[in-house]
This record gives sequence, structure tokens and C-alpha cells, in this order.
Amino acid sequence: MARKDLSSVSLLRTHNSFGVWEIGTMMMRRLGKTGLKVSVIGFGGIKLPLISKEEAKKILNRALDLGINFFDTARNYGDSEEKIGLALSDRRDEFYISTKSMALTAEDMAKEIERSLKNLRTDYIDLYMCHNLRYPKDYDKVMGPGGAMEALLKAKDEGVIGHIGFSCHRFHETMERGIKSGIFEAIMVAYNILNDELVDKSILPMAKEHDVGVIVMKPLGGGALAAPPPELGARAKIVVTAEQALKFVLANDAVSLAIPGMMRLWEVEENARVGETLQFMTDEEKRRLRDAVKALGSEFCRGCGYCQPCPQGIRIPIILRQLTYYKVYGLVDWAKGRYRMVEVKADNCLECGQCREKCPYGLDVPKMLREAHKLLSS
Repeated sequence: MARKDLSSVSLLRTHNSFGVWEIGTMMMRRLGKTGLKVSVIGFGGIKLPLISKEEAKKILNRALDLGINFFDTARNYGDSEEKIGLALSDRRDEFYISTKSMALTAEDMAKEIERSLKNLRTDYIDLYMCHNLRYPKDYDKVMGPGGAMEALLKAKDEGVIGHIGFSCHRFHETMERGIKSGIFEAIMVAYNILNDELVDKSILPMAKEHDVGVIVMKPLGGGALAAPPPELGARAKIVVTAEQALKFVLANDAVSLAIPGMMRLWEVEENARVGETLQFMTDEEKRRLRDAVKALGSEFCRGCGYCQPCPQGIRIPIILRQLTYYKVYGLVDWAKGRYRMVEVKADNCLECGQCREKCPYGLDVPKMLREAHKLLSS
């Protein structure tokens, strides 16, 4: 079944030069050539595997009640698809769903689409994306004979999916090829105040020029920009709030929406409030904010979780967050105390290299784990 235009469920009230609509109290934007009218704050489902089905149902429905109408997940996000399907299948006509697969061949992608439909308890997926399509060889395989694109186009022709997109980390060449292909209607990129993937100069403007909708993942730097320990406000030189970080991202008129990962009710309510009271930053405000976060540097864990699971059971993001608190903010006792609570310590790392390969930010994770254990266990 075709999804209806969700802007029809509420009164269309305002429109401005940023291409923003206001429906009820949540601001809306057009997702490029897909034509979908999406809430500027979407729901990132990467953290749903960390909570119970009951908790997931509560926060997902709360997000929908607050005007969030775009929910993103992926085949490799644990049971995220299943939890969204369980929680929201009875409200399917109120939201758009986006999911992703890392399948490279047509055969594998067809199976992934079928599995997503079953997990999400739906017969239609609004946006299906090639997940983390980075390397040129993988792009060529997806787009070539027998590649995943064949299955995606077939599913689109059959009315099973509505639109096709891709997500990508760091590889600008792949981003450019996808944007210019004319096939992909949306792109998901990591963009935040840190801007460590440097997509603001050419990638975002190129997407806007080609009318490819931009979905921003990691708008809060994997939580690094919005989850400081309680003691931080009194001791650190800067505290960047989630509201500031999200407003910075949405101030770029090439961006359609941001999808922070959420797993707590208060996170949903705080992030949704940004979409209700969105006021764009001036260039001077953005400059000051950029200057403030330079203290974080670039060699730190964003907590995205792509490195997990570790074969040795090491909770890498948790340990490396404590390393950041120790080195960047000087919260030595806090970090050591939290590290003592970690069941599997960093010195269990066998340096197999899996985490290094999977890290979208190119961090030398084994080296950082060695440093973390040395500093935090002393």
C-alpha cells in the first residue's frame, strides 16, 4: 500500500525560506525528491536494543504523540526493527519508516527487505537504504549486474518500498557518486558541530543541488555532545547542550532532518521540543559554538556502537567515554570510578582489529583501550 502524505493529517500552518513547514507544533521539511514531509527531528532507532520492549513501546509512542513522524532503523540494529513493529504497527498510517541493509547482492537484499517487512509488521517501507555504503568496490557491486540495487528497484516497482537511499561515512567519493547517480533519493551522513567528516563544504550543497534529501545521523556526536556527567557543568570549560547541537545541524538548509538515537523518555521529550521551538542560529552563533567544542579534539569515541559486539565482551563505547572524561574534562575520579564498575576491562582486548575496521571515524580502538586501562586502573 502507498503511504499517504502525512501533512494531510494536520493543518498546514506556515512555510518559510528554509523550506520548513509547521504542522501542529512540530516543524516539518521536505525530504528532497522523495517529497515526504518529515519532522525536523526524527527518531534514531540504533539504541532500541538496549531497552526492553515495554520501554521501547512507551518512548516510540511518545515520540509519535509529540509530532515525530520519521523513524529510522536498520537490519543490523539488533531487535530495533522488531521493537518498532511491535510498538507502532497499529499506528502505521501516522509515520514514515526508514530501514537499512548492508547487503551487496540482489539475492541478499531481497531477503533483507522481506525480513524488514516481517519485523516491522508492515507491507510497505517508505525509505529503504543501502547501509554504510563506503568503499568504491562495494558501491560498484551494489550498482552493478546482480547487485543490491536490482532488488531495491524491483521492490520499488512492486510498491513494497517507496524510495531508495544510502548512508555513508567519510568516503566523499562514494557520497558524490550516489548523489549524482539520479537513483538515490536520500542520503544519510554524520554531521554535527564537530564536523569531523567534513560534509558541509561540498557534500551537503551537492545534495541540495540534486534535490537528494539529507538525513543527519550522529547530530549529537554519538551522545558526546549531549551526555556529560553531572559534575561536568561545574568543572569543564564548555558544556554543549543537545538543543544547541541539534539547532546547529538544522540551521543548514540542505538538511531535511536529524535523527538522534534515543532510548529514554526525557531524551524524546527534550529533542522533540527542539523541533517545536526551532530558532535558527546566526553565523556568529555557529562560529562561537564551533570554537567552544574545539576543546574536545577529534580523537575521541562518539559512542555510535558500530564497533560492537566485541569478541571478548568489552563494552568499548562505555570504556572510551570514561577515557574522554579523564583526558578532556579532567574528571579523573569520576572516570576511574565508572571504570571500576565495568565488568570486562579493556586489558582483555586481544587486538583482533575488528573494532578498528568497523569504526566509521577511523579510530585506533585497540590503542585507545590500552591507554584507557593504563589511565583508569591506576
